[in-house]
Amino acid sequence: MVSKQFSFRLADEVVEALEGLQLEGESLNQTAQRILTKSVGLSTSTSTHLSTPVDIKELVKQEVENAIANSEQLKEMIAANTAYLATGINEIKHEVDERLGELSA
Repeated sequence: MVSKQFSFRLADEVVEALEGLQLEGESLNQTAQRILTKSVGLSTSTSTHLSTPVDIKELVKQEVENAIANSEQLKEMIAANTAYLATGINEIKHEVDERLGELSA
């Protein structure tokens, strides 16, 4: 089978997306090749073929974890919600302390 080599630059966002889709032990070039091959409707015959539901579950878990780890927007939402919850918890604690003080008086 004849093959041709391609060489082109990708934006940082595309590289980050590819990194999030990398399989264990796979180079970034192999990831790009696998995704490109699948996107044109051809199958890949690499050693990264998933053979069991456990493999698929692990891959999905890794991809979700990578997406979360690389998502600045999600990190900002988590930080905002954490601050909001901390404020709410402190308000509840203050209210409980006030009511306990009234009951003990």
